Amino acid sequence: MPSPLAAFASPIGRVLDRVRDAFDSPRAETVAVATLVVVTVGTSLGIVALGGVFDATVDRQITVDNPDRPPESTCETFGDDPDSVFAEECDEPARIEVDAGEELRDAASGYVHYGLLGVPLWWAFFAVALHVGARVAGGSGSASDAFVIAGWAMAGELLRVAAGVAGIWYVLSNASVAGPTPEALANDVVAAVTSATGPLLAASAVAIAVQWVIVVAGLEATYDLDRGVAAGVATFFAAIALLIAAV
Repeated sequence: MPSPLAAFASPIGRVLDRVRDAFDSPRAETVAVATLVVVTVGTSLGIVALGGVFDATVDRQITVDNPDRPPESTCETFGDDPDSVFAEECDEPARIEVDAGEELRDAASGYVHYGLLGVPLWWAFFAVALHVGARVAGGSGSASDAFVIAGWAMAGELLRVAAGVAGIWYVLSNASVAGPTPEALANDVVAAVTSATGPLLAASAVAIAVQWVIVVAGLEATYDLDRGVAAGVATFFAAIALLIAAV
């Protein structure tokens, strides 16, 4: 009678075989580049979507400093001078009410460049680290092989982004975000998002598992590592990724 472990390992082995064979395709490099582009654009759009989530779920007016009004010291010096360029601006109220959701949306949009730049940088860093790890383990592949594997593995990040946006939308839709000041509002948002740590960590674990399969199969195909050794290298990086996600 086959053991439950063997029954579980058999489907994983078949998946690894199929992914390994896919790395032997002449289009493997094209797939890696296409995946990197899709994940980069998708992550950037995810940041924009996160801003939309804030705008849709945070319905609150807060009082903030008026950005169109000069500093108080400037108004005290030049505010009463009719010829001063500051006179009209100093007539503006010092504090104004703004829509908190719109403010959070605009703030999130300011981080779009992190998706456009961060994803390629993370891909390059992971590829270099993977190449070093594979060579230390006795692999014979080249750095370009590691970049291809890392490109394929980036697909897992898109799953993580989608789960993150969906999770934050869910918790904010059911949370009471009522802080009267920017600081209090930020605390409410952080508390709501923190409550979703468990599901978000689970989503990260699924994404990392997908990446683990890709890395094991890729190392087998391009670095000529035995499956057990390739799994050891992939598990090392997966453990680090899971620790980072849990922080």
